[in-house]
Amino acid sequence: MFKSIFTAIIVITTVFFLKPIYAGQDTDTEASANNPKVTTIATSVAEEETDGEQTSVMDLPVNFSTPEDVEKSLQLVKEQAGERGSLALKNAMGYILYYDLGLGGDKEKMYTKLNGKTPNEIIAMMRR
Repeated sequence: MFKSIFTAIIVITTVFFLKPIYAGQDTDTEASANNPKVTTIATSVAEEETDGEQTSVMDLPVNFSTPEDVEKSLQLVKEQAGERGSLALKNAMGYILYYDLGLGGDKEKMYTKLNGKTPNEIIAMMRR
């Protein structure tokens, strides 16, 4: 009796915690993967001028289309945003990889899903 009640409580609690994560998945993964207009982070320029104001590397879209581009994007974030920004991005990516049930722990699917998003958007995905 106690075992069945305890199991039911665990299942219900797990459903309440995982449902928002699973329900918040993007259904446009394929659309963003096939979009040729996805912009990349310029590796030579950390901040660019747009209409007189500077844009941080944390507000520029990342390029996760190939493993080399992933490393370049992460290295650029580390160089320009510092260790703190790089660590926040890596933690967010680890969180998304582990808790996004649609990815099934596959890094390639995660890179496809995150391609074209800014580091700040990726960190915000972890916080919601």
